[in-house]
Amino acid sequence: MKWLTVNCVEELPKQWDQLAGENIFLKRCFLKHLETVNPCHQTYNMLLEADELKAVYVDYRLKLDIFTYSFLALKIPVTIMGIPCSVSKQGFSICSGFEETLLANFQEKKGAKLILNSALDLPAKRGNTLPTCKMEIRWPSFGQYLESLRSPYRYRIKKAQNKWQAVKVDFIRPQEFDKDYYQLYEEVHSNSQAKLEKLNFEFFQQLPLASTIIKATHKEQKLGFAQIVENGTELIFLFIGFNHHLNSTFDIYLNLLLEIIGFAIDNRFRTIDLGQTAEETKLKLGSELFSKSMYISHSNLLLDKLANQYINLFSYQVPIYDFRVLKMGETDENFIS
Repeated sequence: MKWLTVNCVEELPKQWDQLAGENIFLKRCFLKHLETVNPCHQTYNMLLEADELKAVYVDYRLKLDIFTYSFLALKIPVTIMGIPCSVSKQGFSICSGFEETLLANFQEKKGAKLILNSALDLPAKRGNTLPTCKMEIRWPSFGQYLESLRSPYRYRIKKAQNKWQAVKVDFIRPQEFDKDYYQLYEEVHSNSQAKLEKLNFEFFQQLPLASTIIKATHKEQKLGFAQIVENGTELIFLFIGFNHHLNSTFDIYLNLLLEIIGFAIDNRFRTIDLGQTAEETKLKLGSELFSKSMYISHSNLLLDKLANQYINLFSYQVPIYDFRVLKMGETDENFIS
Protein backbone atom coordinates (compact mmCIF):
# COMPACT_ATOMS: atom_id res chain seq x y z
CA MET A 1 0.00 0.00 0.00
CA LYS A 2 1.48 3.36 -1.00
CA TRP A 3 0.53 6.98 -1.55
CA LEU A 4 1.31 8.82 -4.78
CA THR A 5 1.03 12.59 -5.24
CA VAL A 6 0.99 14.39 -8.59
CA ASN A 7 0.59 18.04 -9.52
CA CYS A 8 -1.21 17.69 -12.84
CA VAL A 9 -4.58 16.15 -13.75
CA GLU A 10 -3.11 14.68 -16.93
CA GLU A 11 -1.06 12.31 -14.73
CA LEU A 12 -4.16 10.84 -13.07
CA PRO A 13 -5.28 7.33 -14.08
CA LYS A 14 -8.79 6.52 -15.33
CA GLN A 15 -9.40 4.76 -12.02
CA TRP A 16 -9.56 8.21 -10.40
CA ASP A 17 -12.90 8.92 -12.10
CA GLN A 18 -14.22 5.49 -11.19
CA LEU A 19 -13.57 6.12 -7.50
CA ALA A 20 -14.97 9.66 -7.77
CA GLY A 21 -18.31 8.06 -8.70
CA GLU A 22 -21.23 10.50 -8.85
CA ASN A 23 -19.15 13.44 -7.61
CA ILE A 24 -18.72 15.24 -10.94
CA PHE A 25 -16.61 17.97 -9.33
CA LEU A 26 -14.01 15.42 -8.28
CA LYS A 27 -13.62 14.02 -11.79
CA ARG A 28 -10.63 14.78 -13.98
CA CYS A 29 -12.53 16.88 -16.52
CA PHE A 30 -13.64 19.44 -13.96
CA LEU A 31 -10.36 19.38 -12.04
CA LYS A 32 -8.48 20.08 -15.29
CA HIS A 33 -10.75 23.07 -15.86
CA LEU A 34 -9.89 24.39 -12.38
CA GLU A 35 -6.18 23.97 -13.05
CA THR A 36 -6.60 26.40 -15.92
CA VAL A 37 -9.04 28.95 -14.47
CA ASN A 38 -8.28 28.73 -10.74
CA PRO A 39 -4.67 27.63 -10.12
CA CYS A 40 -4.01 27.43 -6.37
CA HIS A 41 -1.20 24.90 -5.97
CA GLN A 42 -3.52 21.89 -6.37
CA THR A 43 -2.11 18.44 -5.70
CA TYR A 44 -3.78 15.08 -6.32
CA ASN A 45 -3.22 12.26 -3.87
CA MET A 46 -3.85 8.56 -4.50
CA LEU A 47 -3.66 5.50 -2.25
CA LEU A 48 -2.82 2.33 -4.19
CA GLU A 49 -3.08 -1.23 -3.01
CA ALA A 50 -2.17 -3.94 -5.52
CA ASP A 51 -2.50 -1.37 -8.34
CA GLU A 52 -6.06 -0.46 -7.28
CA LEU A 53 -7.04 2.97 -5.99
CA LYS A 54 -8.45 2.83 -2.48
CA ALA A 55 -8.56 6.55 -1.72
CA VAL A 56 -8.16 9.82 -3.62
CA TYR A 57 -8.22 13.44 -2.55
CA VAL A 58 -7.46 16.92 -3.83
CA ASP A 59 -5.78 19.56 -1.72
CA TYR A 60 -4.86 23.16 -2.43
CA ARG A 61 -3.39 26.19 -0.69
CA LEU A 62 -5.34 29.26 0.29
CA LYS A 63 -4.97 32.15 2.70
CA LEU A 64 -8.12 31.65 4.70
CA ASP A 65 -9.94 33.40 7.52
CA ILE A 66 -10.10 30.45 9.91
CA PHE A 67 -12.82 32.16 11.94
CA THR A 68 -15.15 32.58 8.95
CA TYR A 69 -18.16 31.44 11.02
CA SER A 70 -17.19 33.34 14.17
CA PHE A 71 -16.97 36.95 15.32
CA LEU A 72 -13.18 36.61 15.30
CA ALA A 73 -10.92 37.10 12.26
CA LEU A 74 -7.52 35.66 11.42
CA LYS A 75 -6.16 34.91 7.96
CA ILE A 76 -3.46 32.25 7.70
CA PRO A 77 -2.17 29.96 4.92
CA VAL A 78 -4.15 26.71 5.03
CA THR A 79 -3.93 23.46 3.08
CA ILE A 80 -7.51 22.47 2.26
CA MET A 81 -8.77 19.04 1.30
CA GLY A 82 -11.61 19.95 -0.99
CA ILE A 83 -12.64 21.02 -4.47
CA PRO A 84 -10.72 24.23 -5.42
CA CYS A 85 -14.03 25.95 -6.04
CA SER A 86 -16.96 26.85 -3.75
CA VAL A 87 -19.14 23.79 -4.30
CA SER A 88 -20.86 21.68 -1.67
CA LYS A 89 -19.32 18.34 -2.67
CA GLN A 90 -16.37 16.87 -0.78
CA GLY A 91 -12.88 16.72 -2.26
CA PHE A 92 -12.14 13.08 -1.54
CA SER A 93 -13.42 9.58 -2.15
CA ILE A 94 -12.44 6.42 -0.30
CA CYS A 95 -13.21 2.75 -0.18
CA SER A 96 -14.70 1.61 3.12
CA GLY A 97 -12.08 0.87 5.74
CA PHE A 98 -9.48 3.39 4.54
CA GLU A 99 -10.76 6.43 6.46
CA GLU A 100 -7.92 6.42 9.01
CA THR A 101 -5.31 6.00 6.27
CA LEU A 102 -6.69 9.00 4.38
CA LEU A 103 -6.79 11.16 7.49
CA ALA A 104 -3.26 10.19 8.58
CA ASN A 105 -1.78 11.01 5.17
CA PHE A 106 -3.37 14.44 5.06
CA GLN A 107 -2.38 15.25 8.63
CA GLU A 108 1.28 14.59 7.80
CA LYS A 109 1.35 17.76 5.70
CA LYS A 110 2.98 20.82 7.25
CA GLY A 111 1.13 23.77 8.73
CA ALA A 112 -2.60 24.29 9.16
CA LYS A 113 -4.93 21.85 7.42
CA LEU A 114 -8.67 21.81 6.86
CA ILE A 115 -11.05 19.20 5.43
CA LEU A 116 -14.19 20.83 4.06
CA ASN A 117 -17.70 19.59 3.22
CA SER A 118 -17.25 16.02 4.37
CA ALA A 119 -20.41 13.94 4.05
CA LEU A 120 -18.64 11.04 5.78
CA ASP A 121 -17.71 10.65 9.42
CA LEU A 122 -13.93 10.52 9.68
CA PRO A 123 -12.12 9.24 12.80
CA ALA A 124 -11.35 12.69 14.25
CA LYS A 125 -13.07 15.45 16.18
CA ARG A 126 -15.30 17.32 13.77
CA GLY A 127 -17.03 20.65 13.48
CA ASN A 128 -19.80 21.94 11.27
CA THR A 129 -19.42 23.73 7.99
CA LEU A 130 -22.33 25.15 6.02
CA PRO A 131 -25.06 22.53 5.49
CA THR A 132 -26.34 21.71 2.02
CA CYS A 133 -29.92 22.45 1.02
CA LYS A 134 -31.50 19.69 -1.07
CA MET A 135 -34.95 19.36 -2.54
CA GLU A 136 -36.66 16.18 -3.65
CA ILE A 137 -38.77 16.77 -6.78
CA ARG A 138 -42.12 15.07 -6.23
CA TRP A 139 -44.39 17.10 -8.47
CA PRO A 140 -45.24 16.63 -12.17
CA SER A 141 -45.80 20.37 -12.67
CA PHE A 142 -44.81 23.67 -11.11
CA GLY A 143 -48.48 24.40 -10.41
CA GLN A 144 -48.78 21.26 -8.32
CA TYR A 145 -45.61 22.22 -6.50
CA LEU A 146 -47.23 25.52 -5.54
CA GLU A 147 -50.41 23.77 -4.45
CA SER A 148 -48.41 21.47 -2.17
CA LEU A 149 -47.17 24.46 -0.12
CA ARG A 150 -48.94 25.79 2.94
CA SER A 151 -50.63 29.11 2.30
CA PRO A 152 -48.08 31.50 3.93
CA TYR A 153 -45.26 30.09 1.80
CA ARG A 154 -47.36 29.93 -1.35
CA TYR A 155 -48.43 33.54 -0.78
CA ARG A 156 -44.79 34.65 -0.49
CA ILE A 157 -43.90 32.94 -3.76
CA LYS A 158 -46.85 34.39 -5.66
CA LYS A 159 -45.98 37.84 -4.35
CA ALA A 160 -42.47 37.39 -5.77
CA GLN A 161 -43.80 36.07 -9.08
CA ASN A 162 -45.96 39.17 -9.50
CA LYS A 163 -42.76 41.24 -9.55
CA TRP A 164 -41.34 38.92 -12.24
CA GLN A 165 -44.11 39.19 -14.81
CA ALA A 166 -42.33 41.73 -17.03
CA VAL A 167 -38.95 40.00 -16.73
CA LYS A 168 -37.50 38.13 -19.71
CA VAL A 169 -35.90 34.81 -18.79
CA ASP A 170 -33.50 33.02 -21.16
CA PHE A 171 -31.72 29.69 -20.88
CA ILE A 172 -28.26 29.87 -22.44
CA ARG A 173 -25.14 27.75 -22.76
CA PRO A 174 -21.96 28.72 -20.87
CA GLN A 175 -20.32 29.93 -24.10
CA GLU A 176 -22.95 32.69 -24.33
CA PHE A 177 -22.19 34.04 -20.85
CA ASP A 178 -20.93 37.63 -21.01
CA LYS A 179 -18.90 39.92 -18.79
CA ASP A 180 -21.85 42.10 -17.78
CA TYR A 181 -23.36 39.10 -16.02
CA TYR A 182 -19.97 38.16 -14.61
CA GLN A 183 -19.90 41.56 -12.89
CA LEU A 184 -23.11 40.55 -11.11
CA TYR A 185 -21.31 37.45 -9.81
CA GLU A 186 -18.49 39.71 -8.58
CA GLU A 187 -21.08 41.83 -6.79
CA VAL A 188 -22.51 38.80 -4.99
CA HIS A 189 -19.03 37.54 -4.13
CA SER A 190 -18.02 40.87 -2.61
CA ASN A 191 -21.11 40.78 -0.37
CA SER A 192 -20.65 37.15 0.68
CA GLN A 193 -19.78 36.44 4.31
CA ALA A 194 -18.40 32.92 3.62
CA LYS A 195 -16.20 33.47 0.59
CA LEU A 196 -13.24 31.24 -0.26
CA GLU A 197 -12.09 32.26 -3.71
CA LYS A 198 -13.31 34.45 -6.55
CA LEU A 199 -13.58 32.59 -9.84
CA ASN A 200 -12.69 34.30 -13.09
CA PHE A 201 -14.86 34.91 -16.13
CA GLU A 202 -13.43 31.90 -17.99
CA PHE A 203 -14.68 29.56 -15.26
CA PHE A 204 -18.26 30.28 -16.27
CA GLN A 205 -17.82 30.58 -20.02
CA GLN A 206 -15.63 27.49 -20.48
CA LEU A 207 -17.26 25.16 -17.93
CA PRO A 208 -16.86 21.62 -19.37
CA LEU A 209 -20.01 20.19 -17.76
CA ALA A 210 -23.63 19.85 -18.88
CA SER A 211 -24.56 23.32 -17.73
CA THR A 212 -27.25 25.91 -18.31
CA ILE A 213 -27.27 29.56 -17.33
CA ILE A 214 -30.64 31.08 -16.49
CA LYS A 215 -30.43 34.81 -17.14
CA ALA A 216 -32.99 37.47 -16.36
CA THR A 217 -33.41 40.89 -17.95
CA HIS A 218 -35.95 43.69 -17.65
CA LYS A 219 -36.04 45.74 -20.82
CA GLU A 220 -32.31 46.29 -21.39
CA GLN A 221 -31.30 45.93 -17.76
CA LYS A 222 -29.49 42.78 -16.62
CA LEU A 223 -31.02 41.59 -13.37
CA GLY A 224 -29.17 38.40 -12.65
CA PHE A 225 -28.29 34.83 -13.56
CA ALA A 226 -28.11 31.37 -12.02
CA GLN A 227 -25.80 28.63 -13.25
CA ILE A 228 -27.05 25.06 -12.97
CA VAL A 229 -25.30 21.78 -13.73
CA GLU A 230 -26.81 18.41 -14.64
CA ASN A 231 -25.55 15.38 -12.74
CA GLY A 232 -27.67 12.42 -13.80
CA THR A 233 -31.03 12.75 -12.01
CA GLU A 234 -29.63 15.52 -9.80
CA LEU A 235 -29.67 19.20 -10.74
CA ILE A 236 -26.97 21.29 -9.03
CA PHE A 237 -27.29 25.03 -8.41
CA LEU A 238 -23.73 26.21 -8.83
CA PHE A 239 -23.38 30.02 -8.77
CA ILE A 240 -25.50 33.13 -8.95
CA GLY A 241 -25.10 36.82 -9.70
CA PHE A 242 -27.69 39.54 -9.31
CA ASN A 243 -28.14 43.27 -8.96
CA HIS A 244 -28.41 43.94 -5.22
CA HIS A 245 -29.93 47.38 -5.74
CA LEU A 246 -32.82 45.91 -7.74
CA ASN A 247 -33.24 42.74 -5.70
CA SER A 248 -36.18 43.95 -3.64
CA THR A 249 -37.87 45.51 -6.68
CA PHE A 250 -37.92 42.23 -8.63
CA ASP A 251 -37.25 39.66 -5.88
CA ILE A 252 -34.40 38.53 -8.13
CA TYR A 253 -32.79 35.97 -5.83
CA LEU A 254 -36.02 34.23 -4.90
CA ASN A 255 -37.34 34.24 -8.48
CA LEU A 256 -34.12 32.74 -9.82
CA LEU A 257 -34.47 29.93 -7.27
CA LEU A 258 -38.03 29.40 -8.49
CA GLU A 259 -36.75 29.25 -12.08
CA ILE A 260 -34.34 26.50 -10.99
CA ILE A 261 -37.17 24.54 -9.37
CA GLY A 262 -39.31 24.98 -12.48
CA PHE A 263 -36.45 23.80 -14.71
CA ALA A 264 -35.96 20.72 -12.52
CA ILE A 265 -39.65 19.85 -12.61
CA ASP A 266 -39.98 20.40 -16.38
CA ASN A 267 -36.91 18.27 -17.08
CA ARG A 268 -37.87 15.54 -14.59
CA PHE A 269 -34.87 15.73 -12.30
CA ARG A 270 -35.38 13.85 -9.06
CA THR A 271 -33.40 16.12 -6.73
CA ILE A 272 -31.90 19.60 -6.61
CA ASP A 273 -28.72 20.46 -4.73
CA LEU A 274 -29.41 24.11 -3.90
CA GLY A 275 -26.02 24.75 -2.34
CA GLN A 276 -24.89 25.97 1.07
CA THR A 277 -25.94 29.58 1.50
CA ALA A 278 -29.20 31.40 2.30
CA GLU A 279 -30.61 28.24 3.87
CA GLU A 280 -33.60 30.02 5.41
CA THR A 281 -34.88 31.14 2.00
CA LYS A 282 -34.32 27.70 0.51
CA LEU A 283 -35.98 25.88 3.40
CA LYS A 284 -39.06 28.05 2.90
CA LEU A 285 -39.24 26.69 -0.65
CA GLY A 286 -39.45 23.12 0.64
CA SER A 287 -35.82 21.99 0.74
CA GLU A 288 -34.13 20.11 3.60
CA LEU A 289 -30.80 20.62 5.34
CA PHE A 290 -28.05 18.01 5.13
CA SER A 291 -25.14 18.56 7.48
CA LYS A 292 -21.54 18.76 6.29
CA SER A 293 -18.48 18.37 8.49
CA MET A 294 -15.09 20.02 8.73
CA TYR A 295 -11.90 18.71 10.33
CA ILE A 296 -8.92 20.81 11.36
CA SER A 297 -5.36 19.90 12.27
CA HIS A 298 -1.90 21.45 12.52
CA SER A 299 1.61 20.01 12.31
CA ASN A 300 2.45 21.90 15.51
CA LEU A 301 1.17 19.58 18.26
CA LEU A 302 0.22 22.40 20.63
CA LEU A 303 -1.70 24.30 17.97
CA ASP A 304 -3.32 21.06 16.84
CA LYS A 305 -4.53 20.33 20.38
CA LEU A 306 -5.85 23.87 20.86
CA ALA A 307 -7.59 23.93 17.47
CA ASN A 308 -9.45 20.70 18.15
CA GLN A 309 -10.24 21.64 21.74
CA TYR A 310 -11.92 24.83 20.56
CA ILE A 311 -13.23 23.58 17.23
CA ASN A 312 -16.61 25.22 17.89
CA LEU A 313 -14.95 28.60 17.36
CA PHE A 314 -14.21 27.56 13.77
CA SER A 315 -17.55 25.85 13.17
CA TYR A 316 -20.74 27.11 11.60
CA GLN A 317 -23.50 27.30 14.17
CA VAL A 318 -26.57 25.98 12.38
CA PRO A 319 -29.69 27.91 13.46
CA ILE A 320 -32.73 25.97 14.59
CA TYR A 321 -35.46 26.19 11.97
CA ASP A 322 -39.04 25.02 12.38
CA PHE A 323 -40.70 25.66 9.05
CA ARG A 324 -43.70 23.53 8.02
CA VAL A 325 -43.67 24.33 4.34
CA LEU A 326 -45.55 21.43 2.78
CA LYS A 327 -49.16 20.61 3.50
CA MET A 328 -49.77 17.58 5.66
CA GLY A 329 -51.59 14.57 4.25
CA GLU A 330 -50.71 15.07 0.59
CA THR A 331 -52.05 12.19 -1.49
CA ASP A 332 -49.66 10.12 -3.55
CA GLU A 333 -51.36 11.17 -6.79
CA ASN A 334 -49.74 14.61 -6.46
CA PHE A 335 -46.24 13.21 -6.55
CA ILE A 336 -43.98 11.61 -9.12
CA SER A 337 -43.36 7.96 -8.35
